[in-house]
Amino acid sequence: MLRELQKKIDETQYWDLKILDFQINFFGDEVNIFIYDDINTSWKISFLTCYKVTYETDANWRTIAHVRDMKKSQLGYYGQDITISESKDFNGFYKASIDLTILTAEIVFKEIVVVKV
Repeated sequence: MLRELQKKIDETQYWDLKILDFQINFFGDEVNIFIYDDINTSWKISFLTCYKVTYETDANWRTIAHVRDMKKSQLGYYGQDITISESKDFNGFYKASIDLTILTAEIVFKEIVVVKV
């Protein structure tokens, strides 16, 4: 199962592609990452039944206070690494280690859905 989950993510070929958004929804139960594919489509990776979501951003050193005020060319979020492993602390859960250049995250979850939108 672990290899299947990693394969789903790797099929997006996210490496060095623009990350359009990182969303945490439903009180942390769902995390969505939107990855640029082409002018008409994007990939959406959804981590579902999340137990733990932690992340760090560049807020302590960027010169523009709010990401929402940045122009598209100023966004520095690119896919570097998304690695899935078994959670050592929670039976039946997986752990995602995510590097999106200036945002890093760790998510403990049960399910992944990958779709082109």
